[in-house]
Order: sequence, then C-alpha cells, then structure tokens
Amino acid sequence: MKALTIKQPWAGLIIAGIKDVENRTWKTAYRGRVLIHTSKTPYSRGELEAYPLPALEESIELGEYTPGQFVNGAIIGSVEIVDCVMNHPSVWAEKGVYNWVLANPVKFEKPILNVKGLLGLWDYKGNINE
Repeated sequence: MKALTIKQPWAGLIIAGIKDVENRTWKTAYRGRVLIHTSKTPYSRGELEAYPLPALEESIELGEYTPGQFVNGAIIGSVEIVDCVMNHPSVWAEKGVYNWVLANPVKFEKPILNVKGLLGLWDYKGNINE
C-alpha cells in the first residue's frame, strides 16, 4: 500500500480529522488511500512557533507542546488523497505550493512501530493491522 511520511504534529492532526490538506512542493496524480507514516524527527517547538498558519495555533497548545508527546517513526493510520490543487480554501492550505486534499482519516488502534520512512509516496510492504 502507498505510504506518505509526515512530521509530527501534522501527521496526528491529519489522522484526527483536523488537518484536511497536506502541503507539498510537488503535485501528485495519485488518488486513493495512503498510510500515514510519522517521521522519526518531529518539528521542534521553535519551528512550530515560526509556522505561519493560524489554524495551527487553534489546534495545538504550543506552550504545552513537546516533540516527544507524539508517536514517531510509525504508521499511525490512513487517509484518502481526493484531489491535488493550488490555493485550496482550507485554513491548512499554504499558498504557492500544491495542496493535497485529504478525506476519511482512519486512526489505527495500534500504530505500526519502528518503520523507516522515505521521501515521496512509497510502498509499504508489511502487514497492516487496522
């Protein structure tokens, strides 16, 4: 199954159904369900504080954020890629990049731990325990 590696806390926000767009510098023609893999290294508090989207401030209490509070290096669920556009109206859409429109997130009851991610869309060959 296709997988996409995303840093925390973005991956968790997608699986929670809060973040409905993933921003990338490259477009994709792929449509369908993908696994959401959390990168080994999450964003630091400083990186998040410098992030320009107001939606982030409404979703995460940055003063209480610690990079270790999320599962990293794991597949935590799946989501459908339903479109890829620029200038999507979502509060999560960044301007000047491709906005991958996401829908129907599924959070796995148990994350698949210790999975090494890759850049781009990649094929996960292991077992999926939803």
